[in-house]
Amino acid sequence: DAVMTEVSADWPRKNGLVEFDSEAATRDEYLHRPERGRRLRADEIAKLKALNRPSRKKEASKPTVLIFVGDGLSSAAVEANAGPLLRALTQALRKKYRLVKPVFIRNARVRIEDHLGEILRPDLICMMVGERPGLATAESLSAYVIYRPRLSSLEPDRTVISNIHRGGIPIPEAAKKIAELIDAAIHHRATGARLAAMLASD
Repeated sequence: DAVMTEVSADWPRKNGLVEFDSEAATRDEYLHRPERGRRLRADEIAKLKALNRPSRKKEASKPTVLIFVGDGLSSAAVEANAGPLLRALTQALRKKYRLVKPVFIRNARVRIEDHLGEILRPDLICMMVGERPGLATAESLSAYVIYRPRLSSLEPDRTVISNIHRGGIPIPEAAKKIAELIDAAIHHRATGARLAAMLASD
């Protein structure tokens, strides 16, 4: 039930997010055709690009970071935790980076990060997404961070912080961990296995 339930229609607007759609038109298609959840709907690409224009010259020199929310496999996780985490993370990052206007993507798989990277070319993308519900909770959120993603990116290029919920990693701690990860990724120009190797050798 948690997997099939959709994020409510007004949740993105209430959290200040512009809504987009993946190529998966329905929840059933999302579950049975995973590849469609990995691409943004073609007719929405221009709208996404419009959000990425820097508003001031000073901002254009800062590293660009896109934080976005995907429903993933649990709408309950998104509705319970994504809003507060997004606000805490934005507060932690806004002075250091040029933050692209955050968005919500319906029926999104993690690898949609790679398509967004091709479209927007940010320095880093962080996706907040609902985890597959387990026996303990359906409210567990994950954050997938990847440096300069492209369609050629691989799973080891990503770093994930998971188990974000009130019985796991609480929001303030998760925001701190993700912000520190983003700082390290921008500094070392890497995430995933490459970043882990660099940090281990420091």
